[in-house]
Amino acid sequence: MPDLGTTHPDRERTRRILEERAAVLARPLRAEESADTVELVVLALGPERYGVEAQRVREVLPLADLAPVPGAPSVWRGIVNVRGTLYPVLDLRRYLSLPDREHADRPEKVVLVLGVDLTIAIAVDDVPEIRRLPAAAIGPALAGLCESAGESVQGVTDDLLTVLDVEALLADPILVVREEPT
Repeated sequence: MPDLGTTHPDRERTRRILEERAAVLARPLRAEESADTVELVVLALGPERYGVEAQRVREVLPLADLAPVPGAPSVWRGIVNVRGTLYPVLDLRRYLSLPDREHADRPEKVVLVLGVDLTIAIAVDDVPEIRRLPAAAIGPALAGLCESAGESVQGVTDDLLTVLDVEALLADPILVVREEPT
């Protein structure tokens, strides 16, 4: 008959394993952490980096078959056809008053961005990453932004990633295309 006053090595091992499993299961799920976390799609325009909330990005595609629209404001590059749907293409570089592309030979991309009432394509040089960071890591916008971009900027991170506010961007009166009477 076993001695009940001593600990059996297998029981002790089993208890440790169960305690470790319980500790792992007790940790919060990632979904619970997301309230304090922002996931951003990083858009590259030359050396500049801009972030857009990942939930606003529908897809990223190579820029192809761009059709110019005569009479549209200069911030609009034209329209693209994506699987039978036409999207206006915003030249984010012009909108933000950045210099022209240095490497015009490199292919551009478009990022389909969802607003409340509108989906547009934004022309960018590249989409290098998706970044997850604490919401508190987004500080106030830097002084000296061009006037049109100032309202569209939500804030800036410590490593100078400028976070764009998609709704404010799409509500900017500069982007409105007015039909002129003939």
